[in-house]
Amino acid sequence: LSFLGVGGYRLLKAEAPGGVAFERERPRITDTARDLWKLYLLISAAEVLLLKLSGTSLYDAFCHTFTTMSTGGFSPHGESIAYFGPVTQWIIIVFMFLAGMNFSLHAQLIRGRAGPVLRNTEFRAYAFILLACSLIGIIASSDPDLGKRIRDTIFQVVSIGTTTGYATADFDAWPQIMRLIIVLLMFSGGCMGSTGGGMKVARLVIYAKAIVRELYKLIYPHAVKPIRAGEKVISPKIVSNILAFGAIFAALFLVGSFVMAACGYDLVTSISASAAAIGNIGPGLGDVGPTANWAHLPDLAKWVMRLLMLLGRLEIIPFLVLMYIGFSAVLHHARSFRPGRPGLGKKKD
Repeated sequence: LSFLGVGGYRLLKAEAPGGVAFERERPRITDTARDLWKLYLLISAAEVLLLKLSGTSLYDAFCHTFTTMSTGGFSPHGESIAYFGPVTQWIIIVFMFLAGMNFSLHAQLIRGRAGPVLRNTEFRAYAFILLACSLIGIIASSDPDLGKRIRDTIFQVVSIGTTTGYATADFDAWPQIMRLIIVLLMFSGGCMGSTGGGMKVARLVIYAKAIVRELYKLIYPHAVKPIRAGEKVISPKIVSNILAFGAIFAALFLVGSFVMAACGYDLVTSISASAAAIGNIGPGLGDVGPTANWAHLPDLAKWVMRLLMLLGRLEIIPFLVLMYIGFSAVLHHARSFRPGRPGLGKKKD
């Protein structure tokens, strides 16, 4: 970190452009990290215990806790979470939802402060998106078993919305409106400071408010209308940072879709594969759906999807910054060292 000229907290903020990943209450980043570890382990221990009480083996309880809290979505069973009963599925739904929240909100809940959580703009948007999509899915589904319809719909909405990627049903066979919603959820992701991928709900809120502000200023050109997140005013620098992130995210998504289409895949597969890769989802639609896999991709598509997964996991900006720093250092060295000119470049080497 000293080589890069940044401190730990500054790097933590860089991973979440436009917002602090974990609102610290301690002066040192090491203390904040320690609190975050305690919180993560506490929630994980609670999930292990509940899964064990629901009837799973201790091995399954640990495996699925690790991949729920990290929103990784891997399961040792080929049927994924469909292998387990309804009680286990509901427990995993709850903890996927918690994993998609900002972990600083968990700290507030543990301290008994529910008010700040309920007033948090991002959390309310996050809960509204998942609730609205679940209601649409329940209405659109034709499954005669109402209990299973509700459970499967909520499970898949929360799983894709938090970028976990577990599956209890073949959502690729769902009605077209729900397939579209699934793709859109791949972009939204979880909250800032969560383990989820995607663009993050906080950025989507800022995008919406930026559009409203620009429309307002077209009507009232001299008006001063700052963008707020709750009661906090978002600085223009942060807003521009978020907008830049969105532009880069969209550009990378288009590149991935183009490569998949160039490799011969249909439009649904191409778009969903690119969105699933950069959003760190796992399953997409079509040939990379929940009942399929990615093994059939040609080498070019696999390399591009690997890059998108890496960029998406690192929030794009830090990776590009590191690449820029490295490239600038090499370029500076090349310019300063010129053989044939006496004495030039020796001290710098």
